[in-house]
Amino acid sequence: MTINFILPRLEPGNFAQTYITQLTADAHNISPATQAILIKRLTATFGLNLPIYLQYLKYLQELLSFPPNFGLSFEFYPTPAWQVITLALPWTLLLVGSSQIIAWVLGIFLGISMALRKGSRFDKVLQPLNISLLTIPAFWLAVIFIMVFAIDLRVLPAATAYSLTPTVPSVLVHMVLPLSVLVITTLPSHVIVMRSAALEVLSSDFVTAMKAQGLGGGLLLKRVMKNAMLPSLTALFLTFGNIIGGVYIVEYTFSYPGLGGVFANAIFARDYPVLQAGLFMTVIIVLLANLAADLIYPLIDPRVSYSE
Repeated sequence: MTINFILPRLEPGNFAQTYITQLTADAHNISPATQAILIKRLTATFGLNLPIYLQYLKYLQELLSFPPNFGLSFEFYPTPAWQVITLALPWTLLLVGSSQIIAWVLGIFLGISMALRKGSRFDKVLQPLNISLLTIPAFWLAVIFIMVFAIDLRVLPAATAYSLTPTVPSVLVHMVLPLSVLVITTLPSHVIVMRSAALEVLSSDFVTAMKAQGLGGGLLLKRVMKNAMLPSLTALFLTFGNIIGGVYIVEYTFSYPGLGGVFANAIFARDYPVLQAGLFMTVIIVLLANLAADLIYPLIDPRVSYSE
């Protein structure tokens, strides 16, 4: 909570100074004396003239209340900062959730296939390809996709989440490019984890016993997948922690109405309440993802138990 309070205030200036500077750029007839008066009034209105420790105590009081309150947004005053975040959150969860489900499912089947064909041409081609894809920045791939599919070929929209109204076909079409970027950049980690886990299971004693008994095919594949799922499931939920930061940049690149655009606007405007609410929500999402992984472990592997 303390870092959440400190980070936004490490930026130079504050909302009042940034707002008046922008206002002056648009209206050239504002005198320096008027600028100083406006900055002083805005600073007092939003409590930015208070000592930093009093701002911190006020922040804690609002955060520890029920329900948590992050104050009013500076940029969208008098809209609550929490409301600005909750309006954008569903779009981010839709993009992250759908991309990770697709990447995870594809990663399971590709990883299992590579493990079953270890040393084959299929395996030798996909291994370096996966490692190469891990090095590609998501924002760079997003720019390439915009240039190729939106500007050159003109087959997919380059920005926003829908055309005029948020209908299902429009939302799905606008999701194609950002979704593809997230799937491509996160799929290799799922493939590598699943391949490694499947190879370990394939070298275990019970698999050797099954092969000696003449059991194979679908039954063997089912047993291997079930025993290799735990590391893959761990990777799925831990990926949420890694992808959250990446998805914000991808959303901003595609002008997607998720938390990425909200964060960028709040950073440029020095909107502390919105930044604090957004950072807090990001931490909560990551913690809930890790908690979900812990709770699902026993359902997949009965050997895992949290009871004495």
